[in-house]
Amino acid sequence: MFSLETYLNCDLKPSQVIHSFWLFEHKDELVQKYPPSDGKWMQFYRKSQLDATWDLAKLKYRAGQLEGISSMKVSTACESPRSSNSADGVILFYCGPSNDEQRIMYIGEKLLKEMPYKSLTGSMSYKSDKQTLDGTQATGQIEKHLYKLPCTRL
Repeated sequence: MFSLETYLNCDLKPSQVIHSFWLFEHKDELVQKYPPSDGKWMQFYRKSQLDATWDLAKLKYRAGQLEGISSMKVSTACESPRSSNSADGVILFYCGPSNDEQRIMYIGEKLLKEMPYKSLTGSMSYKSDKQTLDGTQATGQIEKHLYKLPCTRL
């Protein structure tokens, strides 16, 4: 049996984890420093890129270089019924409050400078936790994001 601590602030690779949907990165001082997080910026990657990108995100987060990001998580090799694509994974960068568009967009712009991102759609999306609770595209939810920022197209 695995506990949350197994998957929190660890050096496991997303591709190696099959008993948890997520790996987590969390620092109490950052959670306390920033306003409550009730949403996240989402960056989707091919699973073949996810280990290296997660390592970079952890390095920058631990060094305090991801301004406004209170915590992060990454999907793993554990298959999820909420996923619409088994070839891709996602890194979620938590920040808030989700109703402060100016703040969220500023954090997103800073995030794109630290974590350059290429997307099929040419944008990076922010989703509130409420939207996540309502479901995903794979579970039939139509409203997929609250905010978007342009980024490099794949």
